[in-house]
Amino acid sequence: MILRIRRLAIGLIAAGIASGCASSGPDRLEFQSDRYDQAFEAAGEAVRRQGMPPVLTDRTGGVIEARPRLAGSVLEPWRIDNSDVEQWGANTLHKQRRRVRFEFLPVDFVPPEPKGGETLIGPPLPGSTEGELRLTDLETFDGQVELRVWVYVEREHRTGLRRGTWSRVGRTYATNPMETISPEDGTTRSQGLWTPVGRDEAMERRLLADVKAAMGDA
Repeated sequence: MILRIRRLAIGLIAAGIASGCASSGPDRLEFQSDRYDQAFEAAGEAVRRQGMPPVLTDRTGGVIEARPRLAGSVLEPWRIDNSDVEQWGANTLHKQRRRVRFEFLPVDFVPPEPKGGETLIGPPLPGSTEGELRLTDLETFDGQVELRVWVYVEREHRTGLRRGTWSRVGRTYATNPMETISPEDGTTRSQGLWTPVGRDEAMERRLLADVKAAMGDA
């Protein structure tokens, strides 16, 4: 038994070192606007290869959001999404997932400062004019474009959970989670609450490195 645990620990360290070596890459990419479509497609393909297909793609506004995916744990040694031993441990002790968001913007973009006297009109609605929808239309923009990616780590918390003060395994619920009524609107929403606990900057660099490789000399 001790030998198995020792082998598991050695394998975990080796996996962490191997994946950590592949975490280098740029923190942003810059390219000419005539390559915007190529970069947009490469970003979408990069998250698909991570098992996180895009669920929102806004080519005009320059945003891609991917479907969250549970982070790999020690029980899944074939997963290569952890960059070091610390991530392996955190994702084993806690139920965590990653959420990816790509953002494209003109390099010199500066949002207009609020003057304090404007009327707040809320988000754009169907029927809004093109000027109201976007400050910058990246499909027609001419100039240098910058790409950044944000990988958020979120941890699940179960509402009503009360852990015992004298036992690591003793716990009760204010409401029985097994009796929770599932939504009848066809969705598969999680019964827990997901709270951001940090960013995975190593994965951000890996994703940008994948996009850069797909674009060639970007």
